[in-house]
Amino acid sequence: MTDVQERLKALSIELPVLGAPRYAYEATVRWGDLLYVSGQISRTASGETLQGCLGDNATLADGVTAARTAALNLLARINDAVGLDNVQQILKLNAWATSSATFVDQPSVIDGASQLLLDVLGDAGRHARTALPAHVLPQGALVELDATIAIRS
Repeated sequence: MTDVQERLKALSIELPVLGAPRYAYEATVRWGDLLYVSGQISRTASGETLQGCLGDNATLADGVTAARTAALNLLARINDAVGLDNVQQILKLNAWATSSATFVDQPSVIDGASQLLLDVLGDAGRHARTALPAHVLPQGALVELDATIAIRS
């Protein structure tokens, strides 16, 4: 068992099984030693989209849960494309959180995703990051993430 698989097991994490994208794009694109992962929303393995608006009808804790859920989907896409053991480094995580005009703590929300990447991938999960508010996200999602990843050849 690899380090990543051991971490997943120790954290009692089972990656969701994701289908093909619903629209006209690829879930991931590999270019040389880079993997680009398309936006992953806060949709649970059972298909429920975690929705809401931070500062309105969603709490910081709701946002953190949604960020972790989106990060699980991100990890599943990486695993499907190249295998998590082939992640050399998460280079950049871009994140959006549906927020009211007065909610300004998007970084704390997205820490839910960042911490999960660190917990699962160790040092390879360290990344640069952007955490931005959004008026609305696809399917009413509370959080959306995309990433650029360096992979082993």
